[in-house]
Amino acid sequence: MDDQKLQAAPPTTDVTRIGILELREEVPLLTKVKVQTGQVSFQREVRTRTETVILELQCETLVIEVRSGEGTVFIGDEPLQPGETREVLLYDERAVVTKQPYVMEEVLIGKRTVTETHHESIDLQYETLVTEQSVLDTTAQRPS
Repeated sequence: MDDQKLQAAPPTTDVTRIGILELREEVPLLTKVKVQTGQVSFQREVRTRTETVILELQCETLVIEVRSGEGTVFIGDEPLQPGETREVLLYDERAVVTKQPYVMEEVLIGKRTVTETHHESIDLQYETLVTEQSVLDTTAQRPS
């Protein structure tokens, strides 16, 4: 473009508008797209282990002993001889094992959103108005 300065014409009311020239410019349109980059699945797996539990069990017995010269004792239909001892089981403890689940460990599962600033360079185009002024040579001869 020449270094000539364009002089603004004084405002007049007799200018006939012949059109409007729109100058455009690109504007960045920012959109975000969520892209799945991974997947995690969880499941509880039941495993079995064998443990030996030690437990003391008791029983209660009735001890019957006959001493010599103190009479005759019958257990059922059988007489008990002097010096002989018999035991009758009254109570017996038996182990009853039950199982009840309880929480041994807690695993916290969560997700977190981290925001990062991302810089993206983009070339944007824009329009400018370029004018060229040419001077017509009025001294040139016109063909007749």
